[in-house]
This record gives sequence, structure tokens and C-alpha cells, in this order.
Amino acid sequence: MDIELLRTFVAVVDNGSFTRAAAQIYRSQSAISMQIKRLEEQLERKLFTRNARTLKLTLDGRALVPYARKLLKLHDEAMDNIINRSQAKNIRIGCPDDFSHTLLPDLIQVMRNKISGVHITSVCANSHILRQQLDNDELDMTIITRPENSNEGVLLRQEKGVWLCKDEALLQQRPLPLALLEPGCKFHSSVIDGLEKADISYDLMCDTSNCGLLIELVKRGCAVSVMAAHAAPKYLTQLSYAAGLPTLPVAQIVICLKGGNPMIEGISAEEIANQMQLLSINRDERYDF
Repeated sequence: MDIELLRTFVAVVDNGSFTRAAAQIYRSQSAISMQIKRLEEQLERKLFTRNARTLKLTLDGRALVPYARKLLKLHDEAMDNIINRSQAKNIRIGCPDDFSHTLLPDLIQVMRNKISGVHITSVCANSHILRQQLDNDELDMTIITRPENSNEGVLLRQEKGVWLCKDEALLQQRPLPLALLEPGCKFHSSVIDGLEKADISYDLMCDTSNCGLLIELVKRGCAVSVMAAHAAPKYLTQLSYAAGLPTLPVAQIVICLKGGNPMIEGISAEEIANQMQLLSINRDERYDF
């Protein structure tokens, strides 16, 4: 059944006449009559009985009324949803996995507060990959760790690395059982370079982009790891310094926008960073895994 024919049918039912229905939907009375006739032909049923003074629904017409209303309601809801969805802003955000439980939710919250109805698509990868995706127009903005002596992006926070273990005795074990974030991570290269320079034997049992896997391996006592203090769970031992082991660097975490733009949807990267910092001040910053 043609939706517009059903709409005309309901207008006639609600108004009780072709004349009033024509005025309501801005069509001529003859056009209304033609549409009702077409609908009757499609259904092969008479919908109205007419005489000079009255217009009444037939039994088939009465049966059609509730279905017509439901079909029109569903049609209009579907069209409204599709049109609104197509008009909604979609922002693609990248973030390293170790900040996906902490900084990324803050960023999404800020963007949702600033842009009504915005839809977020998020991607987790190391900073090197995210930087490439930003350059290739695959992301609109990203949280990344920038290299030392770089002015890239807008500084969000400086994050000290910590040694993470279940039992400090594991830090003295040789070879040192290690599980680290993948080689693109700043802490990965610092730890490996530091251990080799200090001639400390190690067993890199696993490297991964999944921060949750590292935490589970440390929790089970299988390995020690290194990650940003902000991302480390409270229930594991965290040491910013461990005797004999390499000193861990400070990571500068920044927000970068596509094309080096200073703004996205009229909002500056500085404003986004400020709002995220306010969110973290107003609550316990570390995610309790």
C-alpha cells in the first residue's frame, strides 16, 4: 500500500469528509477522491459508502483504520530516525589502549557535552599508528604520546611510568619476566634499552596492544610490566623507581586534531583539554579495574 494513499485515507477518516480532508492536506477534493479510489483498487475493497450528505466507513474501511495509523506512525518514525542520524555529527577518535579506560571516556564525555547528538567512533592503537591514521584522514582527533622536545598537539597531562608487579620479589628475578605494551609504546623502548645497557637479562614473554592482558598477566604473577601511572590499577604494586632497574621516562600525553587544525566543530583543542582536566580533578583519576 502506498503510504501517501494511507495518509489521505486517515485524513478523510479524521475529518469525516473529502472537503475537510482536502483543506487539511492542501489538495483538491478531486485529488482526494482519486487517491481513495486508487487505494480501494489496490485493496480490491470498498472503504467508504457515500451519498449526498454522509460519508461512512465500510466494514473493510473500519478494519483498515488501526493498521493505517500504525503504518503511518512507523513510517514517520523511521524517516525521522534516518534523517536525524544522517544529519548527526560523527567524530572519529583514536586513543592508546592504556588510556581507553581513563582519558578516552573523559574525551567522549566532553565532546558529547559540547556537540549535541554527536556520535563517536573510537579506535585503540599505539601512538605511532594513531598518528598515521590522523595524517591519512582516518581519524578526526586522537590522544597520543608525543616525542620528547616536540610541540605536537595540546598538552593534556604529563604521566610518569611505573613498574607494575604483584610481588616485588619478581623485580629481582633473572631473567626478568616482562610483559609490555607493543614496541611503538614509549615505555617499551625505554625499558628494553635500559635493561640492555645495564646488562640485565630479561624474558619478554609478551608484547601486546591490549592493556587488560598485561594487567591480568601481572595480577597472576606471571610477569612484571610498565605503564603510565594513570592507567595502572590500584590493587597492584606500583613503583616509580625499582633498585637496579631502568629509570622510567615521563610521557607527555596530548590531544591532536586532524590536519593540525586548532579547532573541531568550533571547539578548540585547548578547551577540550581544559574540560578533560576539570573532569579528572573532580573525581578519583585512576580506573579501578
